[in-house]
Amino acid sequence: MGKRILKLGFIGCGGIAGFHFGHYDDQKIPEAKITAVCDLIDSRAQAAAQRFSAVPYKDYREMLAKEDLDALYVCVEPCAHDGMEMLAIEKGCHLFVEKPVALSLDYARKVEKALKAKKLINAAGFQDRYLDFVPMMKSWVAQQKVGFFSAYWVGGMPGVWWWRRRDTSGGQAVEQTIHTFDMCRHLFGEVVEVSAFGRRGIITDVENYDTEDASAVNLRFANGIIGTVYSGCFIRGGGGKNGIDVFTMNGRLEYTERVGVTITEPNRTITAKTGNEYGLEEDMAFIDAILQKDQSLILSPYSEAVKNLEVTLAANESMDNGGKVIRLS
Repeated sequence: MGKRILKLGFIGCGGIAGFHFGHYDDQKIPEAKITAVCDLIDSRAQAAAQRFSAVPYKDYREMLAKEDLDALYVCVEPCAHDGMEMLAIEKGCHLFVEKPVALSLDYARKVEKALKAKKLINAAGFQDRYLDFVPMMKSWVAQQKVGFFSAYWVGGMPGVWWWRRRDTSGGQAVEQTIHTFDMCRHLFGEVVEVSAFGRRGIITDVENYDTEDASAVNLRFANGIIGTVYSGCFIRGGGGKNGIDVFTMNGRLEYTERVGVTITEPNRTITAKTGNEYGLEEDMAFIDAILQKDQSLILSPYSEAVKNLEVTLAANESMDNGGKVIRLS
């Protein structure tokens, strides 16, 4: 009897789906095969179907009704989570959802509860947790007396139509900088208070633009650590910054998003650069967890994505209310 090959489906065949598609090309993950793909844009679905010899669909409901899938990737716009996860869970599909997993915290918690009830393997798209130097970085932080940190996701504005509006993307903090919030939570623990301010009026020449150009989100963690996460999508001439600077009693850590980390101590400097295909490892972990029936293999489960969503939505709420302090449950 041959080795079991997992059958995968995709809802959404755009940019972030392409990131995952590259990991299923050329037998990089031989234990799984993409057999069905769905996108509202027919050309995308057809291209993905041809690439993987899969069946194309325009309606995910039809795909889930007709296909016998082991697992499903949800790679849609933040505003498009309209029940597809719940339907997949009803069908018994293991679930990988790209971030942000929703714009409604109530809906995300409903999905989280259903996944737990069905005991389905689940993951969310926070691939930075799979960077090979993150365990070392996390261990170093745990041994320090951290004073505060400054974190950044500052660059240009993505060109896709839905990103430029808060009502469809959630805004930069929710859609993009959520990766940075996730790493802060991974390093420092749970957030208990959020206070944020946003800035508009820098970008004035983009049609249908309606979100913050910049924001500063102050966080207080349960262990007392404080820090600020900055977002900016207004950079056009270079000079952006992505990462986290951590200041401690006995040293400083400078993490550059997906590039590397430098730790400066009184008598030594520790430097590490990314040495692994962390996105591939994220997808391999998902497949391995399904085959081994072991959720613990997933470094970024759906439940962590829900917590990230809670923090970033609280940031939006605070921005909309003059920096009001939002206390998290």
